Order: sequence, then structure tokens, then C-alpha cells
Amino acid sequence: MKEKQTFKTILAGFAIILALLPVFAALNSFLTEGLNKAGWYRPIQEFIVPWQAKMVAAAISPFGIDSRVTPGSIYSSFYMIKNGAAIPVYLSWNCLGWQSGLLLIVSLIAGLRERFSNISRIKCILLGLTGTLLINIFRMSFIAIGIYYVNALAAQIVHDYFAALLTLIWLIFFWWFSYSFVLEAKSTS
Repeated sequence: MKEKQTFKTILAGFAIILALLPVFAALNSFLTEGLNKAGWYRPIQEFIVPWQAKMVAAAISPFGIDSRVTPGSIYSSFYMIKNGAAIPVYLSWNCLGWQSGLLLIVSLIAGLRERFSNISRIKCILLGLTGTLLINIFRMSFIAIGIYYVNALAAQIVHDYFAALLTLIWLIFFWWFSYSFVLEAKSTS
């Protein structure tokens, strides 16, 4: 069963990534700084960040958090209102989860090498993209809730380390689910 071997390879890769998390955090900072200097982030910051800020604001509202989205503001993507005071939350292009998107793409390249039907590949890719988006919304919402109910330091710790762990857990579940229920072998007839 080649799928089992591929899953083991992906899982081993994720374990290595988890072990090298501090190195990846430093590499992430380096890559982010380079992309910031190049200015390639501007369309993402202008068009995608406000959309995701709205999604995060909607996701935190059931937790009793009143928020106001501020599109176009250079100071904040949205404000959370607590006891009449505004708590700014700045979402940049780097907060949206491009790292998890990159890990998803790499894992899709590795995980879809086998002979699967085209429709099951499309389903797998759509599931991966949708799940990764939702995981990132959950992660950003969790951090905003942490800022609101705990403090910014706790949220920063969650931001730096919980996000990577959450992405790895999601991708492991995604591949288990895909191999178990989504991907179908291509018919040989």
C-alpha cells in the first residue's frame, strides 16, 4: 500500500519540521523581511487582509467580543472593544498563514504523486485549501481572543509556536482523511 508509505514520509517530514521549529521561526523572519522590502505583499495587504479581518471579527463575536473592522487603516485591521476602550489588532499579510499554505502545497506535491483519479485529486486539493483557510481563521481568532481575555504576551507566545503546531496537526489529519476517504485509485481500464 503505497499511500501508507507516502503518509509515513509526510508524517516524518512534519516531525522534522517540528524539531526544527526554532530554525524555521528565524527563517520565517528573514523571508518576511525580504518580502517586505520587495513590496510583493501590498496586493495581499490591500485586498485579502481586510477580507480575513472580517472573518476573524465574525469568528470572535460569539465569544462576547465586539469588534470593528478598519479596512485601509495602517494602524489596525480591526479593533476589539473592551470596557469602552479599543484594543487594536493588526493583521498583516504575514499573519494570514502563507507558511501553512506553503506546507500544504509541498505536501500536495508529495501526497498526490500516486495514481489517483482526477476528481478525487480535485476534491483533495479543495479540502486542503478550505481546511487550511479555516485553520488560519481559527488561529487568528484564538490569538485575538487571547489578547482580549488574557494579554498580548500570551497571545504572542501562541502566535509564534501554537500556529506551527496547529498547522502540522491539521495537515496530518488532512492526509489521514484524504487517504482514508477522499482519494480513489485511478481505474486501469
